[in-house]
Amino acid sequence: MASPFSLEGKVAIVTGGGVGIGKSIAVEYARAGADVVIASRKIENLEPVAAEIKKLGRRTFAQAVDVRQEDAVKGLVEKTVKDFGKLDVMVNNAGASFRAKVEDISANGWNTVVGINLNGVFFGCKWAGRQMLAQGGGVIINISSIAGVYGSSMMSHYGASKAAVINFTRTLGMAWGRKGIRVNCIAPGPVETEGYLDVLHKTNPDAQKVYDGVASRVGMGRWGKVEEIAYPCVFLASPAAAFINGATLLIDGGPSPNSGDETV
Repeated sequence: MASPFSLEGKVAIVTGGGVGIGKSIAVEYARAGADVVIASRKIENLEPVAAEIKKLGRRTFAQAVDVRQEDAVKGLVEKTVKDFGKLDVMVNNAGASFRAKVEDISANGWNTVVGINLNGVFFGCKWAGRQMLAQGGGVIINISSIAGVYGSSMMSHYGASKAAVINFTRTLGMAWGRKGIRVNCIAPGPVETEGYLDVLHKTNPDAQKVYDGVASRVGMGRWGKVEEIAYPCVFLASPAAAFINGATLLIDGGPSPNSGDETV
């Protein structure tokens, strides 16, 4: 009997699949038995990941896609179905941000972040959802952030877009749950990705101090690893999560021992 955590025979799309969390999700899906399509704006980031997936014996293709462009996302879904016959799992992971005070964010900066983080999720859900409705079921996983739960004073645009993703996920869980489509969300805390660490070092003269400060505010006292987000994504895509729908899973290392009310 197959493991309930297996993705054997499944076909998945992972946006933002060339680096960081998206890359890890794509590779772990392949290890779990899925054929995996990966997409991002930079094809050069995708090609090494596609090669790794092929080494694991799974089918794949990589496609340059700007998730802000609805036709591009629609085309990605259509090519996946044309090549592999179906779409079982859609992971809307592509995201972007930059650090700035609210009063310093331009309209263009705001629209760019919201366009990728929110509109991109909408387009991914819409076109994956249409395919899954036609075939009788599927799984969608949206990647949010704890900034979407608690807010972020230096990334308000990012937090606002990620909060909307959480709400949208809940809405789709209600709308599509009885039609065989489960829609769930993962909200990671601080995770060591290339992009996050690059921003950290470019925007802070004492990056190590900031890094350590962030770790001190995590219950486990450290940053997360990309695979620690990928493994729960495998779970949510698998039959083991068959009764989980419309939920947001916070993966943030837990609350700090210094937070909350303390008795003196």
